[in-house]
Amino acid sequence: MSEKVKIFGVCGSARHASTEWAVKLALETAAKYDYVETEFVNLGDYKLVPCVGCMKCFGWQQPADAERPKCYEFEDDSEILLTKMMQSDGVVFGTPIYTLGVTALARIFMEKAHMFGPMSFDKFSGIMRYKPMGVITVGGVDIAGQEVGAQDIWMWAMGLGMTVSGSWPTRDDPNPMASVHGGLVSTCDARTIYGKEALSKKACRTIPPTQGWRNEKSLRNVGRHVAVAAMRCKLANKAFEEGGYEGPEIIPFTRYSVKPKKGSWVQKLMDDGRVEYVSKGKN
Repeated sequence: MSEKVKIFGVCGSARHASTEWAVKLALETAAKYDYVETEFVNLGDYKLVPCVGCMKCFGWQQPADAERPKCYEFEDDSEILLTKMMQSDGVVFGTPIYTLGVTALARIFMEKAHMFGPMSFDKFSGIMRYKPMGVITVGGVDIAGQEVGAQDIWMWAMGLGMTVSGSWPTRDDPNPMASVHGGLVSTCDARTIYGKEALSKKACRTIPPTQGWRNEKSLRNVGRHVAVAAMRCKLANKAFEEGGYEGPEIIPFTRYSVKPKKGSWVQKLMDDGRVEYVSKGKN
């Protein structure tokens, strides 16, 4: 077996607590397949400055020879995090739900990744297409906005061209589960709802530990399905290329009215004849 995939786990919490535990459980389960490698980050360990929409990372200013995606407005750790994401074959993204939505850290990371999307017009646009995204949202009660937060991440992933991977029941972890759509889990029945292992069977205050049991099954299935989807995607892409199949060229615009910076990615596209510069006011 020569092919391997890397699954990138992201915790969108400033705390090293239940969401981190959940993402790591999904990664540990994924890594049980011998073709899987994993990497984990907690966004709270990195410097992230909110996106201000300056568009300097877009192709009309981004250098054509840029090797990594980065924020050109602020000196933060976007380059480190986005490079890890770009180099992965699949992502498990987890966030606690504080105010019926994702955390501020998760939102900053999501917005910084907009340069992978279809409107950024940079050299990294589309690089996450088809790769799977598994979602984990953690609430302190059973209905605390886990679905709202998950939908936010799902829409973001779709905007990057990724595919959403759920947590379908498996022989190893069949129903009943916390959710079949992802790791939509709750610490409601934990002895300490803000504890690090609050989602686990071990930390559950009920006998039997029903909620912890259901949480763990959903989280493990997230890891399994992202891993398998990542390998399927990688093998399919390889077969597609080797088979010489034709596909569309992903490019946001063929006529562009913003004067690109010299040496930029868009300038290169214009020099190559793939994009035509049209001054503002002209059709």
